[in-house]
Amino acid sequence: MLGVVLVGGLAGAWLLLSRDEAGPPANPASGRSAPVRSPTAKEAKTTKAVKLRAITGDQLCAAVPDNLRKSLVADARYGGKDASTAAAADTEKRAACSWTNSKMDVGDGVLGYRALSIAVEARSTETFSAVEYAADRFDRDKKAHERRVNVRDGKRIDGRTSGSAFGELKALEYGDASYSQSSIGMNGLKAEVFVRQGPWLIKVTYGGDNRTGAKYPSGDETRAAAGKVTELITAEMAKSADKVKLTGPCGIVTAEQIESAFFPAAGGPSVSTNDGRIKQTTCTWAVKEAVKHRPGDEFTARGGQLTIRLVRWGGGDTGSTFQFDRDAKKYDRYHDKGGIGDDRLHIVYEPRQELSGLGEKAFVVRSSTTKLYDKSAPPMVEMLVKVLVGGQTVEVAFRGTTTGGGLVDAAGYRAPFFDPAVAQPALTKVAKIFVDGLK
Repeated sequence: MLGVVLVGGLAGAWLLLSRDEAGPPANPASGRSAPVRSPTAKEAKTTKAVKLRAITGDQLCAAVPDNLRKSLVADARYGGKDASTAAAADTEKRAACSWTNSKMDVGDGVLGYRALSIAVEARSTETFSAVEYAADRFDRDKKAHERRVNVRDGKRIDGRTSGSAFGELKALEYGDASYSQSSIGMNGLKAEVFVRQGPWLIKVTYGGDNRTGAKYPSGDETRAAAGKVTELITAEMAKSADKVKLTGPCGIVTAEQIESAFFPAAGGPSVSTNDGRIKQTTCTWAVKEAVKHRPGDEFTARGGQLTIRLVRWGGGDTGSTFQFDRDAKKYDRYHDKGGIGDDRLHIVYEPRQELSGLGEKAFVVRSSTTKLYDKSAPPMVEMLVKVLVGGQTVEVAFRGTTTGGGLVDAAGYRAPFFDPAVAQPALTKVAKIFVDGLK
């Protein structure tokens, strides 16, 4: 049974690779457009940029052959898979894939819990290229992992008799640098492998415990399994950025096509999938205009978030046509009642409009969300195009600003705002590219 991945979910997977202390990048679709001062020439990045290849959680999953994966985490009633792609920009990419089985038959009548997880990350900053960042981060993480060692030569050295036990680091030969560390804790025995491969930081974890028989699986077993998977993932992440393309629905629309419909530059996509009975894929791009400026200039940029969501409903009375018509009635109802909300947010919907030339039928609807708790915040506007295509529905939505921006001191400057006359043609163009690509 395959596990469900919620849109924006699998947050726990990112604990596998902790974020830098500087925190996540600012959200380009936050609804605010405060002026930004560009870095001075002295502050500007001087390191050579490294192009990061496309990677999604699904591509990570696909790098592990089924026969190997089933031998480590078998398909069964209690088995499941999660795949997620969080950041996806020119300067940052992260993806994860994991499998778990809570009652796996591990042989000789023994039932055990088994988990295999993979996480990769690459990032650059104003002062570090992606390769330099990976090297610095790898060294810092290695020192942190060395500090948590509390078992040497098979004996606890921290004076405790309970709590997680971490073994010594073992040097490996994967990628540019690598090591492993085994541990015993609440989730049983596991082996973790850490690899630096060019700009990429890779982590592979495998292990579990036994529900019957011996308490833990063999340490040699977990280390060997983690090593086999690490070898495959390291080879996958060593592939050139120029030779790797996105697969699946999120690969139908390119960043160049989005930029053509909206404005430069588009970063992404982030990808989320759900392989349950109703299969879903959500692709998200950050779209923000690149404003030409000199060091020290104040500027604002129009932009926001573009999302494409594909849902494969199947047939029957609750299939795609039913779902499409239900949503159409829902938006009509929201408009007629003057919007929806609570004591924090109020969302108003414009009248829904039918569209022609897209799938079997389509409509567009615009909404405006007001933060009741922040009177100074401008309304956040979103436009949604929904399309019925056979047993599938497609939603293409943009949230943010489409007009204005630029140098604050320039003549005729206007702060960024949402213009439906700009957004609707752009959304319709992207929706048509995506729908045509599904055929």
